[in-house]
Amino acid sequence: MEFKPYRIVEIVNEAQDVRTFKILPVKGELPSYQPGHFFLLQLPDGTGKTTHRPYSAASHPDQKELWFCVKNKGFFPSLLWKLNVGDLIGLDGPYGLFLLSKDDKKRVFIGGGVGISALRSMILQTIKENMPCWLFHSAHTKEGLVYFDEMQKLSAQHQNFVFFPSISGEEAPPGWQGLKGRISLQSLLDKLGTLEGMSFYLCGSKEMVGALASSLASAGVPKERIKKDEWG
Repeated sequence: MEFKPYRIVEIVNEAQDVRTFKILPVKGELPSYQPGHFFLLQLPDGTGKTTHRPYSAASHPDQKELWFCVKNKGFFPSLLWKLNVGDLIGLDGPYGLFLLSKDDKKRVFIGGGVGISALRSMILQTIKENMPCWLFHSAHTKEGLVYFDEMQKLSAQHQNFVFFPSISGEEAPPGWQGLKGRISLQSLLDKLGTLEGMSFYLCGSKEMVGALASSLASAGVPKERIKKDEWG
């Protein structure tokens, strides 16, 4: 591993416990990466040593900064939450195999919570390719649907991109027009009509991703058309 210094240039509060950190290298240019790649972020751990953790880039390679969408849960995020614009952070990468396939004809993205992070970059790339795509994004609350406004805007601007947000908590806000409950095989079939010819990109908890991947495989989707990025 070879960590290089980066500077935080902007911090966006996406929700009470979710922030997007935008960073730039202290020297040189951004590394070349693909949508879906992750990087290792490094910080001092308070004992004279350092600690690091992997995060997928939420930014698209065409953007001028690297974006990382982080939920404040666990030791490393608690360190990030103490940082301000102008502070330094170490970065190494890119890494990973959760990447878009050039053989795809139609793409379906399914994310849970901050799983939207890697998918955001992939969606921007798919829109750039003018390929039909759909996003199913679920969170316990409306606030947890990170990048909701941006996805709504992209869906309105691009006819090849359709956004299906879902709230999995018991109560949805007044006037909610989106889905309710966790994303399931049935909700996919209800909105897509068919699974034929589609490639699926799943990002979220092991429980969510594992269940959906198993359901898709049982429904006849070839294994090579189901890509997963899971944690927890």
